[in-house]
Amino acid sequence: MDTLAHLLSEVLVPLFFVGMVGSVLVVIFTIVRDLREVLTTDEDSPDL
Repeated sequence: MDTLAHLLSEVLVPLFFVGMVGSVLVVIFTIVRDLREVLTTDEDSPDL
């Protein structure tokens, strides 16, 4: 049982940190997109 817990920790800890990095990237891109949307005037934005 101890071997299984050690093996799971060897796999799950790096996956946890990769997930955290991905989440930080999503937050950064979302903030940049929202700031760009807020700071541009209506004349600058293209009509959809």
